[in-house]
Amino acid sequence: MHLIYLDESGNSGNNLNHTQQPIFILTALLVPEAEWLPIESELAAEVSRFFPTRPDDFEIHASEIINPRGFFRAFPVQTRLDFYKALMDVAVRHKLRVIHRAIIKKRYLHWLEKTFGAGVVINPHLAAFPLVAHVVNDYLRQLPGMPLGIFISDENRDIAKDVEKSQRILRGTPGRLHLSQIIEKGFFIDSRKSLLLQLCDLCAHALRRLEEKKTGITLKPLHEHCIPLVRPLIHRGTEALPDVLAWLESEQKKERPGT
Repeated sequence: MHLIYLDESGNSGNNLNHTQQPIFILTALLVPEAEWLPIESELAAEVSRFFPTRPDDFEIHASEIINPRGFFRAFPVQTRLDFYKALMDVAVRHKLRVIHRAIIKKRYLHWLEKTFGAGVVINPHLAAFPLVAHVVNDYLRQLPGMPLGIFISDENRDIAKDVEKSQRILRGTPGRLHLSQIIEKGFFIDSRKSLLLQLCDLCAHALRRLEEKKTGITLKPLHEHCIPLVRPLIHRGTEALPDVLAWLESEQKKERPGT
C-alpha cells in the first residue's frame, strides 16, 4: 500500500488570469506504508531540532518559510532555508517520489473557450487530477507486487466533491484512464495534522518554481534555492493528455447539455 499525498501550489480558483500566479501545480507525494512512521518521526525530529519552542498551531508552509510570515518571521533566512532543506532531505533519504502536473492558466483558459465557449470555467485542479492520477496508477503498476494506493488531500471545500466524483468515475472508466490501483474514495484532512501533507506542500512549492522557470519567468534567489531540493524526487511518467481532455469534454457535456 502507498499513501499518496496531494497538494497544490499557485491556486487562484477559477481566476485563470491571475498575473502573480500564472501556473497551477498539483503534486502527489508517494509514501510506501512501511516508510510512513519512520518518515513522520524524522520530520518531527527536524521540527524540534530547528524550533524547540513553537506554538501549538505550528504548521509548515513553504510560502511562509520563503516569504517569512507569522512564526517564521522571527528567524534569519539561512535558518529557514536550512529547515526547508532538512525536511526535503528526509524525503530524499527514503527515496520518495513526486508526480506533478503544471497547468499554464492562460493556455488552459484558451482551451476552455475554444472547447466550450466563453464563460465556462473548470477549476484547473480538476484538469490536473486525472493527469496526475493516471501517472500515479502506472507507477504503482510497475512496482513489484503492484501495490494499491489511497489519495490523501488537504481540505479544499471548493473542489472536494468534484475530486471525489472524478476519482469514482475514473475507477470505473475502462481503458487508459482506469485507476486500477487506487482504492476507496480518497480522504481530505486538515494539513495541520499531517507532517507528510506539509512535506508535500514543500514539494509543490519547489515544483511550481521549477515550472515557472521553464516558461521564462525570472525567479527570486530564494525561489531558485528550492528547485534542486525537489529534483531527486521527481518521477516522469507518460501522461494521457488527449484522453484526459476528451474525458473532461465528455463529463462537462453531461453536466451542461448543449455545450
